[in-house]
Amino acid sequence: MKPHLKQWRQRMLLGIFAWGLLFVVIFIYFTDGTPAEPVPSAFSFLETQRLLPLQGKQRAIMGALHEPAWLRGADANQALPRGRPVASFQAGPEDPRKGGRAHGRSEKGELFSSQVGRRSQSAFYPEDDDYLVAAGQPGWPSHSQGTAGGASPGQPGLREGLSQLHPRGLSSCAVVMSAGAILNSSLGEEIDSHDAVLRFNSAPTRGYEKDVGNKTTVRIINSQILTNPSHHFIDSSLYKDVILVAWDPAPYSANLNLWYKKPDYNLFTPYIQHRQRNPTQPFYILHPKFIWQLWDIIQENTKEKIQPNPPSSGFIGILIMMSMCREVHVYEYIPSVRQTELCHYHELYYDAACTLGAYHPLLYEKLLVQRLNTGTQADLHRKGKVVLPGFQAVHCPAPNPALPPS
Repeated sequence: MKPHLKQWRQRMLLGIFAWGLLFVVIFIYFTDGTPAEPVPSAFSFLETQRLLPLQGKQRAIMGALHEPAWLRGADANQALPRGRPVASFQAGPEDPRKGGRAHGRSEKGELFSSQVGRRSQSAFYPEDDDYLVAAGQPGWPSHSQGTAGGASPGQPGLREGLSQLHPRGLSSCAVVMSAGAILNSSLGEEIDSHDAVLRFNSAPTRGYEKDVGNKTTVRIINSQILTNPSHHFIDSSLYKDVILVAWDPAPYSANLNLWYKKPDYNLFTPYIQHRQRNPTQPFYILHPKFIWQLWDIIQENTKEKIQPNPPSSGFIGILIMMSMCREVHVYEYIPSVRQTELCHYHELYYDAACTLGAYHPLLYEKLLVQRLNTGTQADLHRKGKVVLPGFQAVHCPAPNPALPPS
């Protein structure tokens, strides 16, 4: 028995040695087989493909599953969007725009700008503000006519309301994100220097003036702000003396009657209450078709097939201000060197999804905005500031009749 036991022990030792040697070889292969990569900059996460699966884990909005616009009327086996993919995100040391303004964009970048400007101006930025709906105004479902008290068909549109504040037009506007990265930025004075300032949801200014400024012209609020009692929408001074623009994610079909009967959050009741208490305050609700046309633009300029979830409030606000201002300065949408997992500067809550996106297609929105940036890399890195031309500054080329419609 002893010789057999000795042989068994020797075989066990040889087996353990062989497995250990194999483990060492595999470990060396995966650790030393590739050269060390430089540490990415604070905002280079946007080009990291490993982040993309976040988009596939989220639920789709109610009734929103649909065939994207670029597939309607086309063979399902055709390639992804026709010649309109987003170029890889350049934010590191290889960026060709390093050290200067990004006016030297490629011809593809100019065509991209023209595409966004052309579709935006023609599809959802008409002069009569068709992308805004409100109870008691034309286009509202007939059973709700006259229920909004102070709301009337003669109420000026958002564009006209801002024109009254600045008769000569809005030269420079600020869109201030609620990201935690804006803390300790000392951007408040710069933000307040703009003709108009747009803020989001319940983001306050009191106590944060040094970093976010004090001026608020327009506030975009999602339907949860109106319906969640913790936000005190009816009574809070946060929602007074500003232009309010509310939105609620409707199904992709944008059927107004269906949406009115079953919104994601019932924003219509608090809307009516607020209008009755503040009949002279400009207050609008975005047409759901506008939201999904923005989603179409994101999808048509993205190689990957993204989830049919609506764009973020940030992206909506950027596009609205681009329709009314000659130049738009966006703060902390593309994160600066102060990037943090702190979701909002006014709330102690940490989640990387607030920056990278989980429900909204944030990653792809930011790629689009980065493509349009005409600001400097220094401002992007230090301030988290993107400078975008307003649509009136975008010169769309006349369509070539020889080319098939896109």
